[in-house]
Amino acid sequence: FASRGVRGTFFILGLAADYAPSLVREILAAGHEVQSHGHGHRLVNTLSPEQFRQDLDRSKKRLEDLTGVEVFGYRAPAFSIGLGNLWALDTLVEAGFRYDSSIFPLKTRRYGIDSAPDAPHIARSPNGNQILELPVASCRLLGRRLPTGGGGYFRLFPYQLLRRGVTQLNTRGYPAVIYMHPYEYDPVEFDEIDYPIGRLQRAHQGIGRKGFPAKVDRMLSEFQFGTMGEVISSLGTLPVHEYCNSDR
Repeated sequence: FASRGVRGTFFILGLAADYAPSLVREILAAGHEVQSHGHGHRLVNTLSPEQFRQDLDRSKKRLEDLTGVEVFGYRAPAFSIGLGNLWALDTLVEAGFRYDSSIFPLKTRRYGIDSAPDAPHIARSPNGNQILELPVASCRLLGRRLPTGGGGYFRLFPYQLLRRGVTQLNTRGYPAVIYMHPYEYDPVEFDEIDYPIGRLQRAHQGIGRKGFPAKVDRMLSEFQFGTMGEVISSLGTLPVHEYCNSDR
C-alpha cells in the first residue's frame, strides 16, 4: 500500500487489538482507517441479538480507546449477516455504526443473499432501520454473478476476471470493494507452524497465495483506491433496498 500511495480500511478484531495494540496504532499512523471486525471472530448467525451487541460494543470500545478515533464501520466474520439474521442490521444502527460491508451480494454455500444489490446502497431492515451497505465486488459473466472481490476467489480467478469485476462497477458509476486477509501474503505459513492444520483448511486458505501479492499490486497500479470513509464521501444519492426474510 505504501509503495502505491494507497490508504485502506482495516477491519480489526478486538481480540487482535488486545494481542497487538501497537500494530493497531501503527496502522492508523500510516493513514489507514481502523474499523470493526467484531471482537472474537464469532459468526453473527451463531449469536443472539444481545450477544452480537456485546461483541460489537466490546470491539468498538477497544479500538476507539486505542486509536482515539470513532469506529463506525463493520464487517462481519465470514460475511455472516444473511436472511436468517437481518436483525443484525438493527443492532448495528443501535450500536452507532453508520456503514456495513457484511452482506455478500450472491448466494454461496456458506453465506450471501442472491437478491442483494452488487453496488453500494442503503439497506433497510425488516424493522425499518437504514444503514449504508458496501458489498464486496462481483463480476457478471454469461448471465451469472461471480465473486471476485477478494479472498479465495481473488486467489483462484485469473486477473482479467478480477479486473472485469472492478471495471463493470466503475462503468456504472460505483466503487469496487476489494478485501484481503493478512495470511494471504504469507505463502509458507503452513510449512512453518508447529500445530496441526486439516487438509480442507490448508486448501481453503492456502491455494493461490504465491500469486496473490502480484495481483493486488497490479490492481492498485491500474485503479484508484482509498479508505471506506473516502469512498463514502464521494458517493451520491444511493438506492434503498428493502431486505426481508422472504428474499432469495
